[in-house]
Amino acid sequence: MLILGVIGQTDWPLAHDGSAALIKDRDIVYAIEQERLTRRRYAMGQGAPDAARACLDQLGIRLSDVDHIACGWLPDLQAGSLRCEHIVVSDERTHLLLPPGQFGYTTPPPVHFVQHHYTHAAVTYFTSGFESAAILVMDGRGEGESISLYHAHGNRIEFVESYPMLYSLGVFYSAAGDVAGLGGPGGHAGPGKLMGLAPYGQVRQEIDFSFDANAGRFTLPTQIQARVDAASEPLNAGQMWRFWHDYYREHFYPWDRKAQSLAYDAFHYVDLAASVQHKLEEICLALARRIKCLTGERNLALSGGCALNCSMNAFLSQQNLFDNLYAFPAANDAGCSIGAALALAFFLEPPTTTPPRLVAPALGRKYSESEIAAALSAAGFTPERLPPREVAERVATDLMQNRIVAWFSGRDELGPRALGRRSFLSNPAHRENLGRLNRIKGREMWRPLAPSILDEYAETVLEGSMERGLHRYMLGVATIRPEWRGRVPAVVHTDFTTRPHFVQRAHDGLYWEVIHRFFEKSALPLVCNTSLNVAGQPLVHTPAEALEIYRCTEDVGTLVLEDFYLTKRS
Repeated sequence: MLILGVIGQTDWPLAHDGSAALIKDRDIVYAIEQERLTRRRYAMGQGAPDAARACLDQLGIRLSDVDHIACGWLPDLQAGSLRCEHIVVSDERTHLLLPPGQFGYTTPPPVHFVQHHYTHAAVTYFTSGFESAAILVMDGRGEGESISLYHAHGNRIEFVESYPMLYSLGVFYSAAGDVAGLGGPGGHAGPGKLMGLAPYGQVRQEIDFSFDANAGRFTLPTQIQARVDAASEPLNAGQMWRFWHDYYREHFYPWDRKAQSLAYDAFHYVDLAASVQHKLEEICLALARRIKCLTGERNLALSGGCALNCSMNAFLSQQNLFDNLYAFPAANDAGCSIGAALALAFFLEPPTTTPPRLVAPALGRKYSESEIAAALSAAGFTPERLPPREVAERVATDLMQNRIVAWFSGRDELGPRALGRRSFLSNPAHRENLGRLNRIKGREMWRPLAPSILDEYAETVLEGSMERGLHRYMLGVATIRPEWRGRVPAVVHTDFTTRPHFVQRAHDGLYWEVIHRFFEKSALPLVCNTSLNVAGQPLVHTPAEALEIYRCTEDVGTLVLEDFYLTKRS
């Protein structure tokens, strides 16, 4: 059975993070984000037709070869058939998801619309390797809810309870990022930046926003609750975002930055960032306690955009409320194409065994030797093609010589984190590499870098939770041990934490070999790793895009494209 999963809407300008995936007999065959193809960050308003086309082209099939289509959103439909409480099948929006002119169909496969939070739950549970788990979904909003609790066991995911958009933690957090001037297009860049800013500040003001785990009840700040009570119609996410926006401007220095003669600087908002991060963690812990009480589970799976907050995830892990935590690496909406397809696949053909843990989100395109050679020739380069061991040796030597390396190897990774397939690499022993990479990428200079660290040496360098269900995917934080802080200063944040990526020999092949060779030369079992992209651009997708960065960026000294090696001589 072949299922095409999609998420994203072409008829709604605010739709974001569109993606598509192909699932064959419950296995993820291919998945890619729309933004990687159109080069428009977050693919706002684009839906996912190009991503869906890429899925079909990758397997050399037509839409008519697909058995079912699954969409990770359940819109208001004029007509449709209810398959179960989470899934409705209808053909009335097929043309908006997959334009006929692009796919050439007359009678497309049936489209199954899957409730949004259920797709989030499905993608994190069915890739977790858990035989049972509590599931906590938190994002900006679903169709009407912003927080959902589920209990999964075997091949079933059962709804427990949900909370409406009024209490959206995604809205609460992203509004703060915008107030701090970090929002970017659609506000989607703000949360990640705000998380990095929070350790610079202190919680000087409490935010009167809370969740009672026993009663299952939220309390909003008095000023916001008054505006909610005064509304004559149900409020939407945009209106709640504005309420929080106004609240922060009224209560946190410098209050209204537009009215200040003081020049704007993100560091005026470090205490706001710290307070909002603290409150997110506090409420998330209360929600975790509630789902623990309601299910009695020892495993917790996280999903939704809030699950990309590494500090929150690490805080949860440190409480030891659950034995094991896991978050799908594309916990944002990009993961919902896979989630919708898996939800439908498990509904139509329930398996008898538990699927294994996801090794890595390397689910997209891998370029062939001939394709890379053609791109190199078109760009005017004559590179060396080396055996893999020689590539690892050369890159390790370059890192020792403090070169910045652009690394392009293997399949595209789904989600916002670079996990050794599309990365900039540098030597963590030199603090200036933090600034060098931030300049190359056009990032704020205070933003931290993450390390890729050999899994077998993680506890030597780090202390705190070693939860591999988080650190395998760069979805948690850990503290650098005191004796290591001066040895790897480029990856040490202001609070002595770092956002590690655990690299495993069995699964990461040549990337593990590079770090291991560097370790042999430097006695450091880690390298700096940040995504291979520049300001305003998604992660690179094609060899030509990687070549353009290498050609145009003087400080990038080496480029690896699979087995092809280029370097800029002194």
